[in-house]
Amino acid sequence: MAANPKTTGDSISIERPTSRDQLDEFARLPFQVYGGREAWWPPDVQNEIDLLSRRSLLSTHLEVTPFCARRAGRLVARVSAVINRRYIEHWNEQLGQLIQFEGLDGEDVAVAAMLDEAVQLLRERGMRAVRSGFAAFLDYPYAIDNYDSLPSFLLRGNPASYHRYFKEAGFVTEKGQVDYTAPFTPEILARYRRMAEAAAVAGVTIQSWREYGFLAAIDAWTDVTNAAFDRHWGWNPVTRAEVRPMLTSLWETPVADLSMLATMGSECVGAVFSVPDLSPALARVRRGVRLDPERGGGTRGALINIGVVERARGRGVALAMAARSFLAMARRKMRFAGYTLVLDDNWASRRTALGLGAHVTGNFVTYRRDLYSSALDA
Repeated sequence: MAANPKTTGDSISIERPTSRDQLDEFARLPFQVYGGREAWWPPDVQNEIDLLSRRSLLSTHLEVTPFCARRAGRLVARVSAVINRRYIEHWNEQLGQLIQFEGLDGEDVAVAAMLDEAVQLLRERGMRAVRSGFAAFLDYPYAIDNYDSLPSFLLRGNPASYHRYFKEAGFVTEKGQVDYTAPFTPEILARYRRMAEAAAVAGVTIQSWREYGFLAAIDAWTDVTNAAFDRHWGWNPVTRAEVRPMLTSLWETPVADLSMLATMGSECVGAVFSVPDLSPALARVRRGVRLDPERGGGTRGALINIGVVERARGRGVALAMAARSFLAMARRKMRFAGYTLVLDDNWASRRTALGLGAHVTGNFVTYRRDLYSSALDA
């Protein structure tokens, strides 16, 4: 029996799943939301259950409470309310987060009741604001275009109705984000080679994680990312102990050759985490469907994360690392690369994307509701 069921009108009940079967049903709701699409990224069901069951590597600093909405017994929406103590300490902000949100179309009443319950729990726990659509390692923003296309790896391809659901629940748009794609034309590949050569002349050494030593590279990526993103909106620090188990198994994959580190002297000053096109292995693609080459099908790699420590910025380090990563993708017969994901107002990173010959191919947003200050909370 689900814990704390709450019944509203129209045979709608709001529940907090607790048992293994209930959590499994919770984790599989995306199969109902997206299962009819030609191509989509399915969830890692076991990873979601581990997070909800406090068996995740991140559980030491998280309080996670799942909610689901049922109409006449059928699961129609889900969300998890999160209190991230590490984020709160890092930013000194009593901010709660709503992650794992999914809902079927036409379920406005059920979704509103569920979101109200989740927000109320966060309010009772002392949170003064709620965010949905960005949480380090936990959540990604909501698409506002390309609803029917396979999104970049890790990004959402949510239905358009999600925006209505959040606006009706009193949320406003907090941040916009951009997804870029770079085509590997001969002219652009030649530009990348010049970027890599310029870095070497400037005394910057770019190495793949395999060249650097993969296990040492994981720790270097963690340290550089924490330093580079220290004041980056929405980010909170991660630890080597958390990151090592997540990435160690990738050493035998192309990730080791596509991800890069930049050093000046003996100091690691920049890091890139890149992946090959994972759509053939991980995406659900309907039989007979051919993906746009810019979207996947074995032809689109992705630069997921790029960071440069403050003292090394303005020297072309980011361009050089990305260029080396993209050249490695091209050698593996990829024709495009994603440069994902950039805040609308992160002009330094957006200039890097333009310098790489990339163009905007997707737009996303993150939502926020400030408690006790809006008309809904007056």
